[in-house]
Formats: sequence, C-alpha cells, structure tokens
Amino acid sequence: MIKMLKNEFDSRTETLTHYPHINEIFFMTLIVLCFIGDLLGDVSGRGAIFYWIFMVPVFFLITLVKEKARELKTGRIIEDFMRTSFLYWLSALISILLVMFLWHADALNAVSASLASHVIVAQTMFLLGTIAGVRFYLIGLFLFLTAGITTQFEGVFGFTILIALPIIFFGFYYDKHKSTATAV
Repeated sequence: MIKMLKNEFDSRTETLTHYPHINEIFFMTLIVLCFIGDLLGDVSGRGAIFYWIFMVPVFFLITLVKEKARELKTGRIIEDFMRTSFLYWLSALISILLVMFLWHADALNAVSASLASHVIVAQTMFLLGTIAGVRFYLIGLFLFLTAGITTQFEGVFGFTILIALPIIFFGFYYDKHKSTATAV
C-alpha cells in the first residue's frame, strides 16, 4: 500500500518538478503563506489557530515535492526523507492540536494559542532545514522573528515586511551562488 502511494506520488510530482524555477516558486509560496498566517494572527487569534492546523499538511506536501524536484535534478537521494519529514510535521500537528485543546480548556487565550502554534511551525521548519536545505532554515528563522515581533510590538505588519525582504534576497542569492559553485 505504501509503495503504491509512493509510486503514485512520484508519477504525479515528476511533471511538476520539470519547471526550471520550481524551488523559487515553493520558497515564495511558503513565505506568502507565512505572511498570511502572521496577518491572520494579528486580526484573529482563533482564525490563526485553525490556519496553522490546516497549513501543516500543505507545508508537508510542499516539502515532499521540493525534495522530489531536488532528487530529480541532482540525482542524489536522501534516505528516509519522506519518513523523517512526515514525523516532523506529524509532531507539529499533534503539538498544535494540543495547544488548541489548551485553548479550548481556557488554559490559553486565543492570541497565545495562535502564537504558540506559530512557534511550533517555525521550529518544525527550522529543524527541517537540516535535511531540506537552507531555505527551510530561512523560513523557520522568518517565522521565529515574526513571532517575536508579534510578541513585542503586538502586530505591526510593516516590521514583518522589513524582515522578509533580506530573508527572501538571501534565499535567492544563496541558491544562485551555491548552484554555480557546485556546478564548476
């Protein structure tokens, strides 16, 4: 059953991974999804909790497709990547659900619960950077910084944009120069 699912996933993602700039598209998609989560957290704590719960499977799928694209491009296979990333995102989902249960039991307010969910996703992204690449480190760092800004300044969205720009530029710069250095 698992082998059949893996073969189905491989056949469906193979066409998607032939786009030349798929990694940049995924990087910007993740940044935009993080912006939406941060903005939603500023507007509605309850909405942000559910947003982060629903984004965990999306982030997991983006991680898998991105790694499949890298595998097809470089020919290098990371052993047990799917299992490791599944365990990372499953633990993030369980943690966010536990935070939601604490919120439901009135142990946390909605804003605190959404911020805790935000930090859980940030930690998972950052840890996934060890096997998925520097851009996941950067997205995790971005999420940590936006959580800190939200805590200190209570929802100033302009600071989030100021932090995002250098992270985006470094993500594009690093990938461009890393790929030219390894091609030589």
